Amino acid sequence: MSDAVEQIKARLTIVDVVSSYVELHQAGKNMKGKSPFTNERTPSFFVSPDRGMYYCFSSSQGGDMFTFVQKMEGVDFKGALKILAERAGVELVEQDPQKKNERDRLFDVLEAVTVFYTDYLVNKTLALEYLTNRGVKPQTLAKWRIGYAPGPDNHGWREAKQYLVSKSFSVKEITNAGLIKGGDVGKEPYDVFRDRIMFPICDASGRVVGFSGRILSKDSEAPKYVNSPETELFNKSEVLFGYDKAKQSIRSMDFSLIVEGQFDVVMSHQAGYTNAVAVSGTALTPQHVSLLQRLSNRVVLALDNDKAGIAAVKRAADLMLARGMDVKVAKMEGGKDPADMILHDVNDFKHTIGKAGHVIEYLLDILEAEAKDERTYKLNAHEQILPFVIKIPNQIDQEHFEKIIADRLKTTKEAVHAEVERLRAKAATLPINAVTEIVTSLHPESTTPSTTSERQEKQRQDLLGYLIVMADIVDVPMSTKIHELLGVITGEIVEVIKAELSPEVISQLLFTLEDYVHKVPKAQLRADVAYAAANLAKRTYDAKLRTLKQELITAEAAGEDTTSIQKRIALINQKQGSILFLPEDFE
Repeated sequence: MSDAVEQIKARLTIVDVVSSYVELHQAGKNMKGKSPFTNERTPSFFVSPDRGMYYCFSSSQGGDMFTFVQKMEGVDFKGALKILAERAGVELVEQDPQKKNERDRLFDVLEAVTVFYTDYLVNKTLALEYLTNRGVKPQTLAKWRIGYAPGPDNHGWREAKQYLVSKSFSVKEITNAGLIKGGDVGKEPYDVFRDRIMFPICDASGRVVGFSGRILSKDSEAPKYVNSPETELFNKSEVLFGYDKAKQSIRSMDFSLIVEGQFDVVMSHQAGYTNAVAVSGTALTPQHVSLLQRLSNRVVLALDNDKAGIAAVKRAADLMLARGMDVKVAKMEGGKDPADMILHDVNDFKHTIGKAGHVIEYLLDILEAEAKDERTYKLNAHEQILPFVIKIPNQIDQEHFEKIIADRLKTTKEAVHAEVERLRAKAATLPINAVTEIVTSLHPESTTPSTTSERQEKQRQDLLGYLIVMADIVDVPMSTKIHELLGVITGEIVEVIKAELSPEVISQLLFTLEDYVHKVPKAQLRADVAYAAANLAKRTYDAKLRTLKQELITAEAAGEDTTSIQKRIALINQKQGSILFLPEDFE
């Protein structure tokens, strides 16, 4: 496969590929055009022919020709490889049949258990009664392939497992599909889903990749919802429930409707809002937003009007406004969710969606209702609302909301504008902390490091990325110094370190820092690099010390000679004590 990739790169340039989708114009040594991912008016999409990379500032995504085709066509890497191979006239060698077969078998397991669950629902009176009482029609059950997973008290703990084994699937395959988990020592694995109404979660092609199961028993202490664990097929940060059925309607209706749960999606579709989707077991991610923005730049959020729902609205605004998306919120009054509202009065639901207001006005309403006095309201609006305003890329739209905020806070538009500009200037400074945020933002929430050592290692990687990319942009003398210090600190060749960074990370840093380098004085660049180098050295030596100290504890416990370890610890302590990188070191 690596041979095919190299052949494609030899026959196609990134300009060849991107220009099929985007009208590009020369902008210095780069090419520039309007983003294919957003409806921007001012071009902020850049392509670097020399480096074979692109970056879109309006949607905060970038990479090489393969990642570009993935995002434009909604396919995985293999799909992009196939598209580009056909275009380049490169013959692809067939994938390892065993690996292909293993993946296909996972799809087969999930399809088989979907049939098992749907067949079981027909004979489960209580489950059918529950769904009927919630207003779910028979044709909706069939469209969404809703089923029932049997479980205690009337059934065993392993009925799905036993059924799948009878269909010639192995325990390993059933486990890898996320359908069973290990029992106590000496006991067989048991079903993940028991006594639950089952909603199949599908990929963009409509293939089942996982499930969300709602508990049926009212007096159960089990969680209300259980979702499939992440598997080779199911990544909750990249899959939206209902996306396969909603994508055409999102295009035709020109907005996506984001609701909170599976029932809300199903009932919204039944009510005519076939553009509804929901996340499954995670918060909204940049990957989810990218999926939706390919189809429409407009979003309506219909989430619960509680603390968690408001937090979800803020997260969506944070991710979407910077991409130039139009984000509205439908106020779900009286504690009702979309499914309940549709059940009681579908016209009321349609009216609520129709009068959805912009997210900034919605958040102003929330703050005004919560504030104990006028000053508190103003301070909270300054702290919580203005940061959203500076994310809006359209200046006319920004001015519109500055006026709204001024009117709502009973102050002047000039005062609001001055504060917006002050916050923008503060956000525009880009030393290493901002760079760290840029790199970190590329990683899905599900992969955020959970331990202190993992976080420290992540920060070290961010600093490495910053310095490596900076070395590609600055002049030769400074670049040479950066390469030298990276070799001293890490003991590795820069090319080896760079190979471990993803194309998306490199492209985002590359285009962001390239713009920064041309805006700031040389002295500021040297100060930034010195700061990054000192921090990288400290974190690198800290990591080595942690490892050596653990080795020392182990050696002492085993009664072994620790002289060598102690010498290495002393040497690193000495190096750490002499860490001092000055701006003039990079002249």
